[in-house]
Amino acid sequence: MNTSQQQSRKKNILLILAVLAVIIGLSLLFLQINGANSLRVSVEDEKMALSQAEALLQQRLESRANEAVYREKAARYQAMIPSQPQEEVILRTIRRIAEEYDMRVLEVRFDERLPNPDNGLVQMPMVITIEGNYGSLIQMLDHLQWGGRAFRVDQVNISLTVAEQSGIRAVLTASAFFRNGN
Repeated sequence: MNTSQQQSRKKNILLILAVLAVIIGLSLLFLQINGANSLRVSVEDEKMALSQAEALLQQRLESRANEAVYREKAARYQAMIPSQPQEEVILRTIRRIAEEYDMRVLEVRFDERLPNPDNGLVQMPMVITIEGNYGSLIQMLDHLQWGGRAFRVDQVNISLTVAEQSGIRAVLTASAFFRNGN
């Protein structure tokens, strides 16, 4: 029996070793599958990052190709912001544009200047009161926006005038700018 017990013991050990080998094999297979899935996710992430980098590169190459246009626009916008306040020029400009579009300037009032140290500009808030008709007001606003001086119109309040049937009175809250020379 001694040999029979030894054979039984050897069979049990072989069975236990076989089961352990299968468990270890399955564990290794599971780890490889998880590693492969993780690699697949990493590859997808890298592909997405590459696509984003390529799009950014394309955008920058287009910007470089349009550099001359951007420089021209920047120079044009810089020219729209003088180095001095030039209130008298602003007044003449507003009156000239209003006259061009059959509008009547009733008042132009400058408020306190607001320096902006971040960009070196000084904002010159103003209130402009004009009378005329709606179509002329729209044309005048368009001319102010694309004229030779940088104007920003923040608010337009419109009311009907009593004197003229189709007339309006508009109060524009606007700003002009100049570069701070300090």
